Amino acid sequence: MKRKRTRAQIAADKLRTGRPSKPKAEKQSEKVMLSLTKAERTRLEALAKKAGLPLASYILDILREKGE
Repeated sequence: MKRKRTRAQIAADKLRTGRPSKPKAEKQSEKVMLSLTKAERTRLEALAKKAGLPLASYILDILREKGE
């Protein structure tokens, strides 16, 4: 059984700062497994490095560009 929250706990919640939660539509909760050859991965990593992005961000950028 849950205990009731005290006034102090409720007041502390109002003072908390931080990034607000993202809307459900913006949350990245889905995962995809992808098999690549060594050459494909090396090529993607090189392209991501050239773009100054981590590999996952680079792949997402490509996906978003193609999807629009």
